[in-house]
Amino acid sequence: MTKTIIATLLSLIVAGSAFAQNDAPAPHKVDVVFCVDRSGSMDRVIDTAKRKIWTIVNEVAKQKPTPILRIGLIGYGSADQDIKFFPLSSDLDKVYENLSTFKCDMGGDEWVGWALLQAAERMEWAPERKALKMIFMVGNETAMQGRDEVMYTKTAPQAVKKDITVNAIYCGKPSAEEEKTWRELASLADGLYSQIDLSGGEVTIQAPQDKKLVELNQKLNATYIPFGRHGADGKDKQEEADRKTVASGAAPAAASRAAAKAGKLYNNAAWDLVDASKEKDFDLAKMKVEDLPQDMQKMSPEERKAHLDKMTKEREEVQKEIAKTSAERQKFIDEEMKKKNLTADASFDEAVRKTIQEHAAKRK
Repeated sequence: MTKTIIATLLSLIVAGSAFAQNDAPAPHKVDVVFCVDRSGSMDRVIDTAKRKIWTIVNEVAKQKPTPILRIGLIGYGSADQDIKFFPLSSDLDKVYENLSTFKCDMGGDEWVGWALLQAAERMEWAPERKALKMIFMVGNETAMQGRDEVMYTKTAPQAVKKDITVNAIYCGKPSAEEEKTWRELASLADGLYSQIDLSGGEVTIQAPQDKKLVELNQKLNATYIPFGRHGADGKDKQEEADRKTVASGAAPAAASRAAAKAGKLYNNAAWDLVDASKEKDFDLAKMKVEDLPQDMQKMSPEERKAHLDKMTKEREEVQKEIAKTSAERQKFIDEEMKKKNLTADASFDEAVRKTIQEHAAKRK
């Protein structure tokens, strides 16, 4: 279930893109929180989410102008005694690192309403009126669990007061009574209800472009220039996310991550000199020499600028090649899906994508 949250997380990013259609301005921020049940039989859903999170991010990144996406994660399932809480963040490598920790390790008391309250009250939501704020409650069994004061019938309206929509994703085949509770949860907070397969509903197709995208990803990594006290840690997180993505889903997942890293949503200005150089107040000449990587410390000011310009140009060239190859890959996948009569209607990422699109359409 936790992994499913991650996938949803990425889908959430896609939601922001819908705002940029036609004359509808994109929201300044898109805040999405995935509350995932970490008890019982949610393991396959969680695994799917981990593999599909970059696919979701890629969908959001297609929109113009590109929104600012932040993702938060909550793992619940032990009544009100335990919770895994990760705040909203625009650092996608950090989000993926957090998502990677999710597993089915909680007791089995799925207090949906209480987990919803934690998301609504503890997350630092964007204060802007135009911001899109959404919670995805992901789980199975009945949502009617917990003490009366933290039942979803009480906590969902509290989220609405903060302009947060709450969406419900039920995993598995619910009984009529169980489905009723999840539908009611969504309706109480202006959200949408979806039902997906307990396996996560993943549809994965190997594409001939997968290998090339993995190779281009390595070229892209070579253009990063870690700086300052967060530089080494940021680069380590980037490379670790690469390794975990490959481990979780092999070439298709790694190809999707490469595409995401080539997009505008993937920004590491806090530790990478190339991304930082695009910030409004950036001035390379004013940076402390000790904050630069060792090879640049030995350079003259002119050489430093030339090196930064060189890495910036190389990155742009690799990004263009990734975008071109990714488009070819998606065309191949679409054709294979049609040829094999496959559908992703019961998948986690598709449920998230459709939900975001519908909410975006309402704001036009």
